[in-house]
Amino acid sequence: MDSNWYSCYKNVREGIRYLSAQFYPEKIMNRWSELKRLSFNAAKIVKLYSPQQVIEEIEHFDFFKEYFKDDPLNTVDLPQSYIKLFDGLVEDFKTSNWRDNVATRFHMITEGILATVGLKILNEVSAKNNLKQFNQGIKTIIEDEARHVNFGFSLIQNKEYAVKRIEELYPLAIQIVHEGKDKIEPLGYSMTELEKLMEELKKARIKRIMEIN
Repeated sequence: MDSNWYSCYKNVREGIRYLSAQFYPEKIMNRWSELKRLSFNAAKIVKLYSPQQVIEEIEHFDFFKEYFKDDPLNTVDLPQSYIKLFDGLVEDFKTSNWRDNVATRFHMITEGILATVGLKILNEVSAKNNLKQFNQGIKTIIEDEARHVNFGFSLIQNKEYAVKRIEELYPLAIQIVHEGKDKIEPLGYSMTELEKLMEELKKARIKRIMEIN
């Protein structure tokens, strides 16, 4: 943890912890304990970059766990909409067309929209508050997540289905952000601003999908 962490305003610390908990939901991790096994099993089938992505996701958990060991994230409550999103991911891995389902829910919605927005905020706020150690870790995660999203496009087998599913899941992503309004807006970001960014990201992901040969 940065030595100046507790010098930051309380609402800044709470906002950073809230968003960080969405990357490492320590309080409810056990709810999705089978995700690790499901992810590794899928990685064995897909191969290519997939095993590396699973390893990097675990490294992200380790970063947040280590950084916040003196101010644990297990006290952070996450919204029911977030829980619904990841409950659905567990079920997606068990479907016959799991590649399309996982790619849309996880790579496109979770990483391609929600994580992209969350990391942008964490990057900018940590830089502004001179949290150098945290900022460096976030920059590394941003680089990893960009690769993860790009890999997700290679999983998609049915373009029309994928686009339809992104549109169906998108309102849940909006709900997740809105339910964090009290934590996010004090960091200097309005819901209108974030919705605009999310819409741009959604359109960009869909455009890229439709360009897949």
